Amino acid sequence: MKKLNLPHRVVKSTCFSNGLEDILEWKGRKYIDYLLPILGGMGEFTYLKFKSINPPHQVYWGANTKYLIRDLGSIIGFKEVISENKSFKNTLIKIKESIEQQQPVVAGALDMYYLPYYPEIYYCRHIPIHYILIVGYDDEQQEVYIQDCGRERVERVSYGDLEKALSVNVPGMSKKNTIRTFELPEDLPSELEIAKKGLKFRAEKMLNPLVKLFGIPAMRKLVQEIFNWDDKGSFEHLIIYATTPPQLNGTLERSDGMRFWKSQVLKELGGKYNRKEWQEVADIFYESGKLIIEICRAAKQQNKEKIAETLARVANREEEAYQILRAV
Repeated sequence: MKKLNLPHRVVKSTCFSNGLEDILEWKGRKYIDYLLPILGGMGEFTYLKFKSINPPHQVYWGANTKYLIRDLGSIIGFKEVISENKSFKNTLIKIKESIEQQQPVVAGALDMYYLPYYPEIYYCRHIPIHYILIVGYDDEQQEVYIQDCGRERVERVSYGDLEKALSVNVPGMSKKNTIRTFELPEDLPSELEIAKKGLKFRAEKMLNPLVKLFGIPAMRKLVQEIFNWDDKGSFEHLIIYATTPPQLNGTLERSDGMRFWKSQVLKELGGKYNRKEWQEVADIFYESGKLIIEICRAAKQQNKEKIAETLARVANREEEAYQILRAV
């Protein structure tokens, strides 16, 4: 048996960065809530089209978690060490070796269907896009100890459930039995340092992406092409991935494309470090979040004209915001 004692923050819907945040705090740097998700690319825009995939049009308002961690590595200065697509037996050996070497392990993507501490989901509903932090193991009890963004205490999961949970393949995001450890710099950068570097980095990606599937150009592309959409599934996909956590039904009050997260982070940073420009941009993203809720309401009605008109306003306002972030 071996168990590491790490700090843990509970911030729901941030599983993709929560384990990393616990590790960074363990090593001496605690950053404000939602900062890492925002610097990793949550609250942005991607527009994909497919000929043979359902739905054929897919809009995402946040980053692919695979690239989110990679981007955070370039901003903070750590290196991720990934093991994927191996047998569970070898993966479990690697997990134990890492814990013995004082290295907590981020596991996922995995399926919440096999996590017993979520009784409303356990063996009831498949959600194969979750991440956990493994902080220990017990061979006698055949269990791992984990920290989860939605749970305050350290939880236990059997080796059997962990094996089934990790046996998922999310195309473009994660292969089965994917785990990560991190090689951290000796001196972790300050909160202000990563905020300045990361916000400029994100602004450049949104204003001048390498391909027009991303960022402001992708928004303007969709403004023109929304009139070609003719399937219900594409409109539903737009709503689902604008909502935190992803879902279709509800009031849509949380269908802001994670712009409220971005606004909160910028407002807090602006006040903390006396950056008026950040507070100004926070107001723009809050306005943008309200507009995205309107887009989702229009998508429920498949109102293409309303979607196009409102998304054009989002593109204009966010272009203004990112130009400010790039300049400061």
